[in-house]
Amino acid sequence: ERTEQIQVPGSWCSREATPMPSRTLVVARLLATYAVALTPRLRPRLPPRGATRLASTPTTDAEKAYFEKQDTVYDVDEGAWKNDAFWAQVDAELPGWRTDAALERFRGFCENLRTKPPGEDLFMDNRQQLLSQYVYPGLGEDAASGESVPRAAYPHDAYPELAELRAKLSTEVAAAARAEFDSVLNARPLADDEDGFDADAGEWDPLGLNEEEEDETWQKAAWFGWQFLSLRGAKTTAPKTTAALVAAMGDLGPAHRFVGFTRQKADSRGTVHSDGRNYMLSTLTPVDAPEGCGIFVDDEEETIATGGDAVILDNTYPHYIYNTADRDRICLMSECWHPALAAAERDALATLFAVKDRFTVLDLGMAPWGYGEDDLAKALKSGAVNDLDYWRRLDYEPPKRKPKAPKKKKVGASGRNKKKAAKSRAFG
Repeated sequence: ERTEQIQVPGSWCSREATPMPSRTLVVARLLATYAVALTPRLRPRLPPRGATRLASTPTTDAEKAYFEKQDTVYDVDEGAWKNDAFWAQVDAELPGWRTDAALERFRGFCENLRTKPPGEDLFMDNRQQLLSQYVYPGLGEDAASGESVPRAAYPHDAYPELAELRAKLSTEVAAAARAEFDSVLNARPLADDEDGFDADAGEWDPLGLNEEEEDETWQKAAWFGWQFLSLRGAKTTAPKTTAALVAAMGDLGPAHRFVGFTRQKADSRGTVHSDGRNYMLSTLTPVDAPEGCGIFVDDEEETIATGGDAVILDNTYPHYIYNTADRDRICLMSECWHPALAAAERDALATLFAVKDRFTVLDLGMAPWGYGEDDLAKALKSGAVNDLDYWRRLDYEPPKRKPKAPKKKKVGASGRNKKKAAKSRAFG
């Protein structure tokens, strides 16, 4: 295994730098994090071009692959959740969380993270597929009102917060993303879809474990034809889009996982899957979406079209995207906190996952989801990795350093005597 020594300037934990694993291993781990669908064995069978409805099918090998390879998928997560040193850092950043009455449900969530098996315990509830380790307890009722939480595939009408968010995503955020995307694509071109796919064997190796690949900023992880450009690590890639998204989200996020541009290849569809986490929702804002694109959530269809409304979905329901058009579909994807979470709970979750990302780099020597090697190298060099806001905030800006005052030249006694002598000669 190749390793690279990366110096951590002024590490907050005052220890020597942890060697970063080779790119292949880092990418394999970070792409597998958070139950991202890994390596469908076959290209999904496509519907006839122009089909308006793609009926979801019974569980397939490709769908099962979503939760396979648990040893790899949860390396990063388990390295934190089962580590006492990590929880000591949570204590330092969230003082009082173990006793605060407002964080009772949050404590239950942390207990699930620590004690439940990593990604193996799946169960169905209200047609939602949930990971017991990532269930936020008590989310069946609103923290403030105590009323039952509406459960719907597309919950944007159930909460005023979500209705307002959807309107902003469909207007201000969509406009910023469309204006900026061409320059983003020029700076960070798409990866090669065919790279890693063996047509004869019908196998796909999106992680590139079988051969060396050039460094790519668009990630191929979920299924053939899907690529994702994270805006987490690359914080300056799309500044106007980022600013508009942060303003639109407000207290709702962006949440800790997905935020960035997604591309679905022409004439392709995704794998049926669930994200298994009940404390977040997903949003899809059309950037360049031709006619023939959409999503099915719990067998309910929403179209995705340029100029159309953004989609907010409960990603615990089995869902999949499709593109029956003859060109690619681009969306801005971001997750937000579930509106049933109280403000204190949202803040605690944001801190928890920020500590986890920092711990992943500085203590585990691995790359968190959404952060490329170049992004991390810059953050390590500047020391930004030590700042929790770097991990919490999508629009993070490093503190401005005060310019050093210019040094004044000291004039010694001999210098003063020379000046006096010069004056004397000038006047006499």
